Amino acid sequence: MRSLFCAALLLLALAVSCVAGETVLRDLGNTKIIRSGDPPHNILGEACLACHPKEKFDFWLLIYKGKPPTLSVDLPESRETRAPAPAAAPGGARPNRYNAHDSLPCSLCHFDNPTEASPRFIVDVAELCKLCHPAVAMHRLPEGESMERLRKAIRSKALPGRGDDPLCTTCHKIHDSTYSMRQAVAQVLWEGKVPNPHRGRMFCFACHPGRIREGEEVRFTRGSDNIRMCNDCHEKPGVRKAPHVVNVASSEGTWRMDYLGYPLNQGKLSCSTCHDEASHGKPDPANPKFLRGGPYPDQDRFCQRCHLQEKESFNNPHHQVDGFGRIIRKSCRFCHQKDPDPARRTPENLEMVGEDAVICSGCHRGRAHPEVEHNRPLKADKAARKEEYERRHQVLLPLSADGKVTCSTCHNPHGKGVLKNESGVGAGSRWRVPDFREVCAPCHGRY
Repeated sequence: MRSLFCAALLLLALAVSCVAGETVLRDLGNTKIIRSGDPPHNILGEACLACHPKEKFDFWLLIYKGKPPTLSVDLPESRETRAPAPAAAPGGARPNRYNAHDSLPCSLCHFDNPTEASPRFIVDVAELCKLCHPAVAMHRLPEGESMERLRKAIRSKALPGRGDDPLCTTCHKIHDSTYSMRQAVAQVLWEGKVPNPHRGRMFCFACHPGRIREGEEVRFTRGSDNIRMCNDCHEKPGVRKAPHVVNVASSEGTWRMDYLGYPLNQGKLSCSTCHDEASHGKPDPANPKFLRGGPYPDQDRFCQRCHLQEKESFNNPHHQVDGFGRIIRKSCRFCHQKDPDPARRTPENLEMVGEDAVICSGCHRGRAHPEVEHNRPLKADKAARKEEYERRHQVLLPLSADGKVTCSTCHNPHGKGVLKNESGVGAGSRWRVPDFREVCAPCHGRY
């Protein structure tokens, strides 16, 4: 669809007083906005309505100098109607759905010969965007500490603004950007935290370096290795880890994955085998994990596209020992980055794919229990009781790396026979202690 902005272009080189330097209207208050029904300019409306009888047009006067700007703007078309090869935009530029501003001529916003040092805007930059977006005000501004970080970045000139107030250009970068978003503002707001690139267009840079343009190859931060790219975020603390092993080939229970047509990496499972990332649009709330071919009535329906229902035991990461007593190494990779050595007990040997509680919550949707949230550091008296209990009963009740009670403190996630000595106590059962009556005793005592 082509939307045409109709404007009355008026050369006022003599009417506008020239100050030393460039001639610029400083605010929209000095620019006459002409509505299509306003007399005596109704001739503009009648002229356009002759071909567009059902559309409503707004008109504005542009003060320009030199060659008149071209005002034909190509807007992104729907996927159903978009032509295979988009026609060239004015000036020879190709329409770019990743940044609609790319097809606009410079003269729509600037006087002749703009430079970065002297952009020569036709109106003040604070009002410039309102020429095409009159109904859009400053939106989605952060609050509290996030807003103060934004103002600090503006004051230090790390982000554009006025004084310490944001402008449209604080968050939006018109040139050489993807979806006209400014990468630096996202980094300021998140301040070292892990952004979620799946919720909108602000964080395209998390997966794609540089800008994205129509007809050009889309690059990725990790090349063709999307497992490493996804794990750049999903292996960090606080980020949810998908409860599925990757980089494995099909097996007796998953042979159907070879015939589904889902993308594999040299015949092995990767992140994009199951997840079709909802890029360039809003995620479907009915399919929040963007499972390929979704949404599904329940997640098990999707899993059963590869996993045979009668082979359900092979789908359980806690099924870690086969009928001959051999460890199923593939099960280890659900929680560990590589196969750990059972003989070594150092934390470096474990190399978890994420925080203990985060890994477990990928499958287990249990509420905070028992009765209250226990994922917190132990007080000194409780820690002393736990250590004494471990010595007396020859059992290991591990804490997280930062000293908090975690899922594996009370529950042994391993199958019977995987670990030996005190690490193996409770393996294959629900608790590390003999029965439910003992669960509270290590930290709280018996009475």
